[in-house]
Amino acid sequence: MITGSGNKYISTVRLDSKNCSADVWWCEGKKEWHWCLVWEDGGPGGTHMHNGIAPTKEKARADIVKTIIYIEDLWPRLEYFENNW
Repeated sequence: MITGSGNKYISTVRLDSKNCSADVWWCEGKKEWHWCLVWEDGGPGGTHMHNGIAPTKEKARADIVKTIIYIEDLWPRLEYFENNW
């Protein structure tokens, strides 16, 4: 389980198999890896999705981990919303 990067701010969300899912897949037509992370915040914010494209499967997986850390470090601060709308 990813618990964050040690940011001094206390997060009110912890992403795990109970509130998020992630997937990585190969797009044959575009010859690139795609990834998607969907998570629930447990409150009125509801469902959130982050996604991206990577040149390798390893990079796509690393991007998912970085995104989880990003969410856990910033949620629910205004900075999270300013960067994701």
